[in-house]
Amino acid sequence: MSFVIFRNKGVIDPRSITTFGVSSKENPGAIGFFGTGLKYAIAILLREGCDITIYAGTRQLDFGVKRDKVRVDEFNVVTMNKRRLGFTTEVGKTWEVWQAFRELYCNCVDERGEVFEANEVPEPKDGETLVAVRGEKFLDVWASRSDIILSSEPIERNEAVHIHPGPSQFVFYRGVRAYRLDNPSQFTYNIQRKVDLTEDRTIKYSWDISACARRGLCESTNEQLVKKSVTAPKGNFENNLDFEGVEPSKVFLSTVSELARGFDSNLNRSALKAAQVWIMDQLHENATPMRLSDLERNRLDKAATFCESIGFAVREYPIIVSEFLGDEVLGRAHEGKIYISKRTLMMGTKMLAGTLIEEFIHLRHHLYDESRTMQNFLMDTIVSLGEQITGEAL
Repeated sequence: MSFVIFRNKGVIDPRSITTFGVSSKENPGAIGFFGTGLKYAIAILLREGCDITIYAGTRQLDFGVKRDKVRVDEFNVVTMNKRRLGFTTEVGKTWEVWQAFRELYCNCVDERGEVFEANEVPEPKDGETLVAVRGEKFLDVWASRSDIILSSEPIERNEAVHIHPGPSQFVFYRGVRAYRLDNPSQFTYNIQRKVDLTEDRTIKYSWDISACARRGLCESTNEQLVKKSVTAPKGNFENNLDFEGVEPSKVFLSTVSELARGFDSNLNRSALKAAQVWIMDQLHENATPMRLSDLERNRLDKAATFCESIGFAVREYPIIVSEFLGDEVLGRAHEGKIYISKRTLMMGTKMLAGTLIEEFIHLRHHLYDESRTMQNFLMDTIVSLGEQITGEAL
C-alpha cells in the first residue's frame, strides 16, 4: 500500500505535537492558528486504523496507541515513540478522515510545502519535515481530494472571493474546503478575505460567505456569470442571496436591466432592486426636472387629474419629468418621487396615466413588478372600479 507524503522546509518542533495551544508559523497567510489540529489529525488517523510517522529532520517519530484505564473507562492513549502523550484517540471525536487530511495539507501549505503519493517513504533530510501516512481510508480521501482542495482556475477574482466554475455543496477558504452549504451553489466560491474560523477550520459565520459572494457577483464583469447567478432557480444558494449593499459593475447593471425588460420570471428580486436603486441614485444625483411646454404640462395635468378621479392620488408625490431614465424605461419610483421619462409624454395621455398609476402603487403600497401581490392588487382595483361603474357592490 502506498503512502501519502507531506513535505516542507523547516523542522517541526516535537513540542508542537505534544503540547496543545502551540501554533508557530512563519507564513503570515497561514490558515491554521489554534494549535490543536495536528493532534486531532494524529488521533483521528490512529482511531481509523491508519499509520502516521513524522520525520523532524532525520529524527523519526512513530505514533501508536496504548490501552489505559481512567477510573472505570478504558481509552486508547496516543503514544510517540512508545511514550504516552497527553491525549487519546477520543479528541476530535466528530472529525472525519478527510478533516485529518485537510489538517495535514493545510499545515504543509502554510509552510509552503508539497504533497504527493509514493510507494515508499522518501529519505528524510536535515532541515525538512516529512509526514508519511498510510491506510486505505486515507488513500480514499487522497483519491477524492478535489472535493477538499480546490484546483480549478477561477473565472472571477477580487479581494474578497475567487469564483470558480461548476456547482458545489461546499465553500472554500483560500483553496481549502471550509463550509457545507444548506443549498448547492451555481458556482464554487473560494473566500480570500480573512474570516473567523472554528477550531476545525470551518467558516464561523455564514454571513461572511454571503457578503463575499455578493461582492464577487455584483462587481463581476462576466456577463454569463452574472446572468446565471441572478436567475438561479429555487433550491440554489444564489436564489436566496441578497445582492444589495455593493456598488454593482456596469455589466451587472446592464445584465439585470436586460433580464427585467425581458420579464424574466427567474430574476432575483434583490438583484433587480439593487440595480434599480443604483441606477436611480445616479439619476437622482444628475437629474434636473425638464422644462415642459404648455402642451406637455397640460398633458401631465390631465393624466394626473384622471388618476386622482379613479382613486390614485399621484400628485401626493413629486412628479419629475426627466430626459432619460434608462433604455426602454417609461417611469421609476424612487425615494418618494415619481420619475417620468420624456418619452412617456410623447406616447400620449393614456400611457402617461398608466405609468403614473404604476409608480404611485410602487411608492404607496410597496408592490413590485411581476409579483403576485401586484397582480392581486390590480385585479382588486379593476373589480372595485367595476362596482363603481355598475353602481352595485359584489
